[in-house]
Amino acid sequence: MINNRLTYLISIKYYFIFNTCLFALAIAAGYITAYSNPGMVEGLIAQFEESYGWLANESHIKIMLFIFFNNTMTSFLAMVMGIFFGIWPVLFILFNGVLIGAICFETIDQLGVIVVLFALIPHGIIEIPMILLSASIGLRLGILLAQKILVKDSTNLLIFGSFKASVKKIEINIKQEVISAIIFFVSIIVPLLFVAALIETYVTSFILYFMTST
Repeated sequence: MINNRLTYLISIKYYFIFNTCLFALAIAAGYITAYSNPGMVEGLIAQFEESYGWLANESHIKIMLFIFFNNTMTSFLAMVMGIFFGIWPVLFILFNGVLIGAICFETIDQLGVIVVLFALIPHGIIEIPMILLSASIGLRLGILLAQKILVKDSTNLLIFGSFKASVKKIEINIKQEVISAIIFFVSIIVPLLFVAALIETYVTSFILYFMTST
């Protein structure tokens, strides 16, 4: 079982590297955009507080469960929606990266870099890779489907200017790929998202309280 999961993880490593780089660029873009347009950040934070402000009055267990289910659902959608040629996972990574970059700018401006790092690292070191893995699986599924559609048989011919190359048929079982993706998601990503939600609720909140109240 462990070997199967490791093999599957290796199969998505290049998609993960691509998404990680894309995520980092999106965060930088969000940070730079917020720096040049502070009003945008205020609007984003106002929307965020309007959508999730109610959580401040809830118990820790309800907050933890909300974080867990929210991250699980968004990660699952990023994975399964990737079947449509990998478009959704890329948009998902870009949007969230820009959003995080913009919010980081505002938080750093108010509380400083150290506080932001301590607020993100405890749970983010687990949560962010799991979200990126989900999007990477989705991207892989989309590219595999595109390959299956574009390369129909062994007689297909690719022509690039004067260069011609025969393309062998690619045997891709999309149904099996989706099943493998879901198994990996349920057995690896979901439990680790649960751990991240626990840390974010009970550890990160305590660190933030301690650092901002002294």
